[in-house]
Amino acid sequence: MKPNTLYYGDCLEVMREWPDACVDLIYLDPPFNSNADYNIIYGREKMNGGAVKRKDLAQITAFTDTWEWDEKTAERIRAIKRSVGYPARDAVLALDLHCKGGSGLLAYLVYMADRISAMSRVLKDTGSFYIHCDPTASHYLKMICDCIFGAPNFRNEIIWHHPKIGVAKHKFTSNTDTLLFYSKTGDYRFAPQHGDEPNELHARWEKKLRGNKLYYAQAKRIKDSPAQSKIRVTEKILGRKLQDADVVVDFSRPENRKAVDNVWKIPFIKGNAKESLGYPTQKPLALLKRVVLASSREGDVVLDPFCGCGTTVEAAMNLKRDFIGIDISMYALDVIQKERLNNVKFVIEGIPRDFRGAQEMLRARPFAFEKWAVHLIPGFISNNKQTGDGGVDGWAGLLNPPPDEDGICIAQVKGGKPNVDAIRAFAGKINSGEASAGVFITMQPWDTPTVRQCVAEAGKLQQGASEYNRLVMWSIAEYFAAVKPDLPPLAHPRTGRPLQEDLMVSRS
Repeated sequence: MKPNTLYYGDCLEVMREWPDACVDLIYLDPPFNSNADYNIIYGREKMNGGAVKRKDLAQITAFTDTWEWDEKTAERIRAIKRSVGYPARDAVLALDLHCKGGSGLLAYLVYMADRISAMSRVLKDTGSFYIHCDPTASHYLKMICDCIFGAPNFRNEIIWHHPKIGVAKHKFTSNTDTLLFYSKTGDYRFAPQHGDEPNELHARWEKKLRGNKLYYAQAKRIKDSPAQSKIRVTEKILGRKLQDADVVVDFSRPENRKAVDNVWKIPFIKGNAKESLGYPTQKPLALLKRVVLASSREGDVVLDPFCGCGTTVEAAMNLKRDFIGIDISMYALDVIQKERLNNVKFVIEGIPRDFRGAQEMLRARPFAFEKWAVHLIPGFISNNKQTGDGGVDGWAGLLNPPPDEDGICIAQVKGGKPNVDAIRAFAGKINSGEASAGVFITMQPWDTPTVRQCVAEAGKLQQGASEYNRLVMWSIAEYFAAVKPDLPPLAHPRTGRPLQEDLMVSRS
């Protein structure tokens, strides 16, 4: 476990290698089982005022929050039933009866139970745990957390109120999320937070204030118990009797502003906001700052095991905490590395550092290898599907596509030696007009007469004064030799604007 590090992989597998009680605060914003796909939109700005028409867009799934029952989940539940020491066993058994087995909901809850149990193990006894959820499964997740942390260690149900424009027609408009706050034990760190408004005493003493301060000259004439208590406390702090010019209460200080309760009114991030990164489920920095300030101290280790675009990571770093972020999506880590923390030195674990490491990743985690290989080319995002993807492992958008083409650039990854039929099938998608261009990624450079023929048959793409092959062969070996794929200029995957970075991904 290395502080100030991002990890690429499943948090369950990553945390398995860590010692017990090594983290001070955990916040997670996991999938909600919302049965929704969260998409990144590739588009290009049009001349008519920047409007983007539907036919000019291609939606690429960043991640899918849909869970399906399978035999692997059924076997996991059978194993939990046999494991009398499993922390969430009682909750899983009760949910199995409730869901009557075989449901996507139960598959999701078992997935979460395994990971929350692992989080409890790495959390210190003085640590706190916040799980962000919505009404889809928050009540079920509370059952699981009650079993793992113990019901007496449940501290708060926090309601995040984030009004949005729009009114539901057949129910009350939903404008809230839920954060369930637990501690590991009764001996945990917590610092009350205060808002921007002065507390109730401000209104009571308002006529006696000068410059938002209550001086002793006025306070000594106030006979109510809060004023007398403030006088005694101030005298104890100063170690002497007060003078008329001494300040008894300064309402600009945090402790004299209204205490934050369990309803947090923090605006949702608008698309044009400065902090918006365009990530589908991005949370406001103000939300995470409040969590970090309330439940950790400077120098503590803050973990986000589903770190997404890195809001928790940034909040922890800004507040002088050590951070650890884990995500199973290379796209999410790309956003953190290139946009959120582009001027910060940190390490990404779980990605190959040399060709041998890439071979090992291919052997041990083939699907993770595919996604990593696609993201080596900035502008590309990996296909979320692991099977049945039609031979397309990634997508990108051309910056200046021909007027009569959609401008989509596709990618396919072959870890072993690909056969000629695979390349011909991939080239066929370009030849048929399904894509304007494509890059075929292999482990080693592959150049044969048949390959050269496929490249030639795919034709050329004119981009200004430059001409490019529509079919590009590129390899992982070339990546580690700092050889870039000869592709046309690609667009930023969320804005459609030019990429402002070098093609090669940093391997620091």
